[in-house]
Amino acid sequence: MDLRQFLTALRTRWRFSLLTFLAGTIATVALVFTMTPQYGSSVKLFVSTPTGGQAEYAASFLVTQRVASYADLAKDPSILQNVVDELGLDMTFQELSSKISAEVVTSTQTIQITVRADTPELAQDIAEEEANQVVELVQRIERPVDGNEAAAITARIATDPSFSDQPVAPNVALSLGLGILVSLFLAIAGALLRHLLDRTVKSRDDIEKVTGVPVLATLPYEPQVKKNPVASDTDVSLAEAFRVLRTNLQFASLDSSIRSILVSSAVPNEGKTLVATNLALSMVQVGKSVLLIDADMRNPNVATRLGLENSVGVVSVLLGRTTLEGAIQPHANGISFLGTGPKPPNPAELLGTHAMRQLLRDASERYDLVIIDAPPMLPVADASILVTEVDGALVLTRYGSTSREQLRLAITRLQGVGGRLIGTVLNRTPRRSGDTYGYGYGYGYGYGVTSNEEAKADRKAARALAKEAKRDAGPGGRRASR
Repeated sequence: MDLRQFLTALRTRWRFSLLTFLAGTIATVALVFTMTPQYGSSVKLFVSTPTGGQAEYAASFLVTQRVASYADLAKDPSILQNVVDELGLDMTFQELSSKISAEVVTSTQTIQITVRADTPELAQDIAEEEANQVVELVQRIERPVDGNEAAAITARIATDPSFSDQPVAPNVALSLGLGILVSLFLAIAGALLRHLLDRTVKSRDDIEKVTGVPVLATLPYEPQVKKNPVASDTDVSLAEAFRVLRTNLQFASLDSSIRSILVSSAVPNEGKTLVATNLALSMVQVGKSVLLIDADMRNPNVATRLGLENSVGVVSVLLGRTTLEGAIQPHANGISFLGTGPKPPNPAELLGTHAMRQLLRDASERYDLVIIDAPPMLPVADASILVTEVDGALVLTRYGSTSREQLRLAITRLQGVGGRLIGTVLNRTPRRSGDTYGYGYGYGYGYGVTSNEEAKADRKAARALAKEAKRDAGPGGRRASR
């Protein structure tokens, strides 16, 4: 992971990092200030040979070898149990062992015993009794077998056990500092781990590696689309992003005419209805006649978003209850709309009929562009049936929601039935993401828009293309045949 990826991970996971850091800091503060204060006491034992010429000289060599052994034996279970019994402590010798340390002072014959306890008095009492028990242990071990000679090595208490009413633990400043550093580390490491394990789509590169086709537009996240699903000129970022999508689609259709587009996604709730509706509006704004068809018969909601009726639509035409002209509703923004009509019991079978194919052919002959809001690719087969009857498909992915595997499966299913994938759209991209720039301009087919002047130029070119298409189509702007 390079520096750019590292910074991207922190930027996209900043909420997780912040919450982790705050949680760790709060936990540290709570732990430090609720810990029971510990008081300390220490005592030193001096291990030596008894006074006496040659005997003292010879025994001094033994002291340096045995003093470490006596420091280790200071925490022997029998010694600790004696301390518990003598002082009547309300703890086991194992618990006492965690409160006592004994070590040899470097380059000396001195053993320092350090004790921690809940009160300074108890710490001093334990230190004193522990020292007495070690002195008695040395006497028993070093006592000659016949008892007539003096012990070669003796131990005695060199200093009285210390007493202090200032707690030695916790060290508030040190503990808080370490806790905050650990919290910061966990916040960063957790964000990086989640980023590495995250298999959802996060960038153009993610999509293009899976699909092999360009991302035609990245749509910025706009919270107000829930209330107003049709992007207006006041929604500068989103409206401009749809203009970029429109322009890139026009570039995509230079080699082969695109008269009908299916808009779908891998899974539900990716925003395909938003894209289909606003793409239709954007096309109308450059003078194209557009028919928007809601083909999601399992979950129709385009009519509701446009404020139109859904009681008559595709199903009504297929059943012969009305004509295509009679089922189409005009919208104030210039879009012609065909709803689903009554909900059928078998949508997939209905969409695969000859009548449905004829409906789409008739619609393409009457309008410059037909945009179909289709169900998602993976849950049902409806979109796979429809994609063979259109000029191409536009697959929508949602930032941080659609997984790469879901996208791969959707593209595999689309291509498996012979459908043409025109391109993809990345929806709900955070403004802090590296894939959104300025007003949400995208880069489809390598035509990146970086300024208002270039955006105006693209719109002017799009209008020119629309006028040329109308001249080719003859009166009324509708072509005689596909």
